Amino acid sequence: LMIYIVCSARTCNENEETSEKQKEQYTINLLNSVKQVFTADSLSDHLLRAYEITAAEKLNDFADFMKIISDTTLDLRFRQHAAELVKELFVSDEIELSGWNKYYPEPDLNILNNLISYSLSKGVSFWNQPMQINFIRPFTSINDSTFTGDLSFNYKSLSLSGQDTSELVTGRLVIDVYLMKKTKTFGKDRLPVWDVYLGDMNEVQEK
Repeated sequence: LMIYIVCSARTCNENEETSEKQKEQYTINLLNSVKQVFTADSLSDHLLRAYEITAAEKLNDFADFMKIISDTTLDLRFRQHAAELVKELFVSDEIELSGWNKYYPEPDLNILNNLISYSLSKGVSFWNQPMQINFIRPFTSINDSTFTGDLSFNYKSLSLSGQDTSELVTGRLVIDVYLMKKTKTFGKDRLPVWDVYLGDMNEVQEK
C-alpha cells in the first residue's frame, strides 16, 4: 500500500514515463542496429566470419531436424514442421547430398527432397551427426548479393536410441554454403536481408 501511495505521486509517474520512453528508444535503437547488420550493402570481414559460424550451426540444425523427421514415434505434425524447416536451410529442394546417404536403404535418397519424403513416410532408424566442422574455403563474393564458401566435416551414424551404429566415416564430406541477400517479409515490411543457406554435399576425393 505504501509503495502504491508513493508511486501515485506525480514524480514517480514521471519517472515511470521516462523509463518507458527509454525502454522504447532502446528497443528502436536495437532494431535499427540489427536491421543495419542484416541489410547492409557491404559486409566486413568480422561479419563474414560471424556468418561462417552460422553456416556450421545450420549444418548441425540440418542433422537435428533429420533426426526428428526420421523418428516415427514422434507426432507426424511435429515431423512435418521439421521437414519444412529443413527445406528453408537449403538453396533448393533438389540439392544433392552425396556421401550423406551411405547407410540409407535406397540410392536415390541422395536428393534432399527424396530423403525428406522417405524419412517422413517410412522413418529411418538412425541419424547422422556432423563432427569436426571446418571452413576450408571462406566466404568469397561472386556478386553484390551472393557469397560462396565450403565447409568440410566428418559424421557418425547414431541409432535414434543414442547407440553408436558405425565408426567415424573415413574421409571427409564437403558442403557448399551460400551467403545470400534475399527479400523477406517482416510484418508489413519487405526487406532485403543477408542469410546463410546450405548447398550440395560431396565426398572429398583422396589424392
